[in-house]
Amino acid sequence: MSGFWLTLLLLAAAVNPAAAFAAMTAAPDRGRARALAAAIGFLAAAAPLLAVAFGADAILSALELEAETFRVSAGIVLAATGAATIVFGPFAWPAEGGWRGALFPLAFPLLAGPAALAAAISRGGDGDEAGAAVAALIAIAVAAGATALAAGRSRPVADALARLTGALAVALAAGLIVEGVRAV
Repeated sequence: MSGFWLTLLLLAAAVNPAAAFAAMTAAPDRGRARALAAAIGFLAAAAPLLAVAFGADAILSALELEAETFRVSAGIVLAATGAATIVFGPFAWPAEGGWRGALFPLAFPLLAGPAALAAAISRGGDGDEAGAAVAALIAIAVAAGATALAAGRSRPVADALARLTGALAVALAAGLIVEGVRAV
């Protein structure tokens, strides 16, 4: 896998904006409060994703892993997340209103979950730190923007799109795993 567009697709599948939208439809905030929560969630999720994208080499060195080996691990995490979304649908956590709901569940684990962090480290470790960072920002901006518009009656559509994105995540994960094994 290579190129910015593939990195963007990988991070979008890892973040799964439709799953974030579906999970946040039950949040009590409406209108302006929901938009503020989405902005806070975006900023809170952006910090760790940017940190791991730009610090991927340091993270891999600290773990004593090669980028190729971590690519296999990232593929496994992405595949498990995608498979869980396919089987169980988007996870629904009870979301509080205000900044607490913006941090949990929106920022963590919906926007900056294990799959998104692993994907950002994997792509950053491949030498495309800036591409991974930009792709992560775009993916979480789309997801946060979708949650700002969340409405309860759209949940069935978001559920279906989240499951399809989960299938895409599994397919991309298979590619990561195969590429990592070939490189080792």
